[in-house]
Amino acid sequence: MKAEFWLNKWESGEIAFHQESINESLQEHWPSVRAPAGGAVFVPLCGKSLDMRWLAEQGHPVVGLEVSALACDAFFDELEARPVIEEAGAFRCYSAGCYRILQGDFFTATATDLGEIAAFYDRAALVAMPPDLQPKYMRQLTSLLPPGSVGLINSLEYPPEVMEGPPFSIGETQLRELLGPRCRLSRLAAREINTEGTSLEQKGLVGLAETAYRVQIGD
Repeated sequence: MKAEFWLNKWESGEIAFHQESINESLQEHWPSVRAPAGGAVFVPLCGKSLDMRWLAEQGHPVVGLEVSALACDAFFDELEARPVIEEAGAFRCYSAGCYRILQGDFFTATATDLGEIAAFYDRAALVAMPPDLQPKYMRQLTSLLPPGSVGLINSLEYPPEVMEGPPFSIGETQLRELLGPRCRLSRLAAREINTEGTSLEQKGLVGLAETAYRVQIGD
């Protein structure tokens, strides 16, 4: 999907992908990631995710990257915070407290844009990418992270013939291939998710698995 796809979703209010509660997998498995205490966490394609608030409550500065200005505005509005907004290269940078969100194109970002990062969290960014963009996404993500950094990826698994994403189904073998040999991947757990009454059920998907993985970026 191009940026226009997600911009249109925010403009039309079609944001069923936004969770109205903290992700259960994040709360359960973040300790297993062993992120450095006080280290900044990068959240790609962050939207207005409540998960960023939870990460901040664990003592992490949060650096998000989001294409939609509407999503950035909504995050700080719901936080009841008035961010400082500045131009930062190709991005608009929203800053308030321990939060810094870059608004712009993920694929043009550099490690310099992000600053010092210790860990990352990907709940639904990778699975939002169509198969032809997934390798590009993963190359870009790993290029933004320093060697030795760690992170949590939440993937989704379902019979791909049942539904055309997003979100797309990505299994462990495929994820290992996308990360490449320099990254270490550990499967933490999987849980079944009931799709009854959701937009996914309307697409024909009856249940899926959310799988949590710990990732360590190699040299």
